Amino acid sequence: MVSKVERERAALEAAEQDLADRRKRLAEMEKEEAEKEVARLVKKIGHERAIRLLDLAVKVKPKSAIEALEKIAPKAPGQGA
Repeated sequence: MVSKVERERAALEAAEQDLADRRKRLAEMEKEEAEKEVARLVKKIGHERAIRLLDLAVKVKPKSAIEALEKIAPKAPGQGA
Protein backbone atom coordinates (compact mmCIF):
# COMPACT_ATOMS: atom_id res chain seq x y z
CA MET A 1 0.00 0.00 0.00
CA VAL A 2 1.24 3.50 -0.87
CA SER A 3 1.16 6.06 1.91
CA LYS A 4 -0.15 9.61 1.55
CA VAL A 5 3.40 10.93 1.77
CA GLU A 6 4.57 8.68 -1.06
CA ARG A 7 1.60 9.65 -3.22
CA GLU A 8 2.26 13.32 -2.55
CA ARG A 9 5.96 12.88 -3.37
CA ALA A 10 5.10 11.11 -6.64
CA ALA A 11 2.59 13.83 -7.55
CA LEU A 12 5.15 16.53 -6.81
CA GLU A 13 7.79 14.80 -8.94
CA ALA A 14 5.28 14.47 -11.80
CA ALA A 15 4.39 18.16 -11.50
CA GLU A 16 8.07 19.14 -11.49
CA GLN A 17 8.66 17.05 -14.62
CA ASP A 18 5.63 18.61 -16.29
CA LEU A 19 6.92 22.08 -15.41
CA ALA A 20 10.36 21.26 -16.83
CA ASP A 21 8.74 19.99 -20.04
CA ARG A 22 6.60 23.12 -20.33
CA ARG A 23 9.63 25.37 -19.79
CA LYS A 24 11.48 23.49 -22.51
CA ARG A 25 8.53 23.84 -24.92
CA LEU A 26 8.26 27.55 -24.09
CA ALA A 27 11.98 28.05 -24.81
CA GLU A 28 11.55 26.27 -28.15
CA MET A 29 8.52 28.40 -29.00
CA GLU A 30 10.39 31.60 -28.11
CA LYS A 31 13.33 30.52 -30.28
CA GLU A 32 11.02 29.76 -33.21
CA GLU A 33 9.27 33.11 -32.77
CA ALA A 34 12.61 34.94 -32.75
CA GLU A 35 13.74 33.07 -35.87
CA LYS A 36 10.51 34.00 -37.66
CA GLU A 37 10.97 37.66 -36.68
CA VAL A 38 14.56 37.67 -37.95
CA ALA A 39 13.47 36.03 -41.20
CA ARG A 40 10.67 38.60 -41.61
CA LEU A 41 13.01 41.52 -41.05
CA VAL A 42 15.73 40.09 -43.31
CA LYS A 43 13.13 39.60 -46.03
CA LYS A 44 12.08 43.23 -45.59
CA ILE A 45 15.58 44.69 -46.07
CA GLY A 46 17.34 41.91 -47.98
CA HIS A 47 20.15 39.56 -47.04
CA GLU A 48 23.01 41.82 -48.12
CA ARG A 49 21.78 44.79 -46.06
CA ALA A 50 21.04 42.57 -43.08
CA ILE A 51 24.56 41.15 -43.17
CA ARG A 52 26.03 44.65 -43.54
CA LEU A 53 24.00 45.95 -40.61
CA LEU A 54 25.06 43.05 -38.42
CA ASP A 55 28.71 43.41 -39.44
CA LEU A 56 28.66 47.10 -38.53
CA ALA A 57 26.85 46.41 -35.27
CA VAL A 58 29.53 43.91 -34.28
CA LYS A 59 32.30 46.39 -35.14
CA VAL A 60 30.84 49.18 -32.95
CA LYS A 61 29.49 46.85 -30.27
CA PRO A 62 25.83 45.78 -30.48
CA LYS A 63 24.69 47.89 -27.51
CA SER A 64 26.15 51.07 -29.04
CA ALA A 65 24.63 50.26 -32.43
CA ILE A 66 21.20 49.69 -30.92
CA GLU A 67 21.36 52.93 -28.93
CA ALA A 68 22.42 54.91 -32.01
CA LEU A 69 19.66 53.42 -34.16
CA GLU A 70 17.04 53.99 -31.46
CA LYS A 71 17.99 57.68 -31.34
CA ILE A 72 17.27 58.15 -35.05
CA ALA A 73 14.36 55.72 -35.39
CA PRO A 74 10.87 57.24 -35.61
CA LYS A 75 8.81 56.66 -32.50
CA ALA A 76 5.78 54.40 -32.80
CA PRO A 77 2.45 55.79 -31.59
CA GLY A 78 2.01 55.17 -27.88
CA GLN A 79 5.74 54.68 -27.36
CA GLY A 80 7.48 56.83 -24.77
CA ALA A 81 9.86 59.60 -25.79
